[in-house]
Amino acid sequence: MVNLNVILPDGFLNEEIRSGYKVSHEMKKVWAVELDLLAEFDRVCKKHGIKYIASGGTMLGAVRHKGFIPWDDDVDLMMMRDEYEKLCKIAPSEFKHPYFFQTEDTDPGVMRYFARLRNSETTGIQEYEESSHFRYNQGIFIDIFPMDAVIDDQKLLNKQAKDEKDLRDKMFQACKWGHHLPYTNTIGYKIKKYFILPLFGNFIKKLFNPNKLFHQYMDICSRYNEVKTEYLSLLTFDFYNKAHYIKRKDMENIIDIDFEFLKLPIIANYDEALRWKYGNYTELVKEPNYHGEMIFDTNISYKEYFKTHHF
Repeated sequence: MVNLNVILPDGFLNEEIRSGYKVSHEMKKVWAVELDLLAEFDRVCKKHGIKYIASGGTMLGAVRHKGFIPWDDDVDLMMMRDEYEKLCKIAPSEFKHPYFFQTEDTDPGVMRYFARLRNSETTGIQEYEESSHFRYNQGIFIDIFPMDAVIDDQKLLNKQAKDEKDLRDKMFQACKWGHHLPYTNTIGYKIKKYFILPLFGNFIKKLFNPNKLFHQYMDICSRYNEVKTEYLSLLTFDFYNKAHYIKRKDMENIIDIDFEFLKLPIIANYDEALRWKYGNYTELVKEPNYHGEMIFDTNISYKEYFKTHHF
């Protein structure tokens, strides 16, 4: 596997049974890459005084398993929007190869509304994206989500939700017609590349400017961040899902907890938050993660993967 900066405990990569579930040697290598990313992320955040906490299944894994959920393959983190914006400013100068901090600004065309820290020397491709051969970085990653205020006024929330949906629909068109084309040899791709874009490219870019729409979208989701609302949520990720709600006051009391051989910050009121999100979270229930099935390779980069599998 690729070289890592984090020091793995003896035997960490060995296959083992956790909570009745077999964790393979190959999955342990993926975990190792993600823990290396987490350690580097934590280093940069501490250097700049940026606060973050574990989110979703990562928080659940830390509490219930003191590490990864045995069948999980990702790390989810979140932070207040102002901390997130600070991170985005310093990240390009702080994260050096093979680490890559990925947003729409650092990797145009990725069109995700949260950040990913990736290891560029590995492969971590979402299965449904494989056939598109997108040009953006697709190394193994951890997710970093911004938290925005959930306005208490239902009418204002409904209006914000409508604006969010309208712009998301427009952004979908931007993805189809934007400059960031996938690697593919389909007829539709060739027609777009060699006929439509040369003739109408400038007009299309003005009409569906991905980067401009991306920042407009972020502005919509952060519209009420100056209001001290009761709840925060991952609006840019999943606007309508109340399972992502977290009480603002809980962000005032953060504790460190074991996560494999590292420490991870979570809210002290984790029990209430986990019950809100998962119900009886102590019960072992195998559920799919948000990004779906993954193609992992800890030995080669995503660029090499595409060369050997598609060209």
